[in-house]
Amino acid sequence: MKGNTRIAAPLGMLLLALAPFAQAQQDGTAPAAACLSRNQVTAGTSPAALMNALPRCVQDGRMQDAIDLYNIAGVFAHFDRQRVADETGHGAYNALKAMAGSAMGEENLGRFDSALKAQLTPDKAPAYVAGICTFSKRVGPPSYTPTYMLAHGMSNFTGKGGGLMPGFDPASAWQATLSQYLKCAG
Repeated sequence: MKGNTRIAAPLGMLLLALAPFAQAQQDGTAPAAACLSRNQVTAGTSPAALMNALPRCVQDGRMQDAIDLYNIAGVFAHFDRQRVADETGHGAYNALKAMAGSAMGEENLGRFDSALKAQLTPDKAPAYVAGICTFSKRVGPPSYTPTYMLAHGMSNFTGKGGGLMPGFDPASAWQATLSQYLKCAG
């Protein structure tokens, strides 16, 4: 029983920390972020900001922008997983995706999912991924502090083992993201 208590308590604290945001999303009281186009995204735009804007894009019928935000957020989150020392914080990106889906509502989520699948069919995916690679190479590695991950790791609650990886090499991690995650050519 003691072993389960150690896991359950911090997990419960994490859920309590997310509860006000989730409730505000459900109540419609959360501030609605404006939809962003790919050209408005910079190295300083965090996955949290991108995923917060995604539901507005879908609601406004800007499906291509929503798809772009979703995929760019994934690229940036991959980079962040390499630089955040506390692996328990890495799940924050999945929580962001779940909250964005919840904020969209079931019908809009279905529309988004269909559009995303259509964009990533074998005949369309190579050109689309090449465009995301070109964008990612132009923007470069994220420059924001990955607070969304740092704040949700167990180290945030225990005070041990958190922060950024010691000796982190952003250029190398960005190259790994481009080659291993996106599989960009050259």
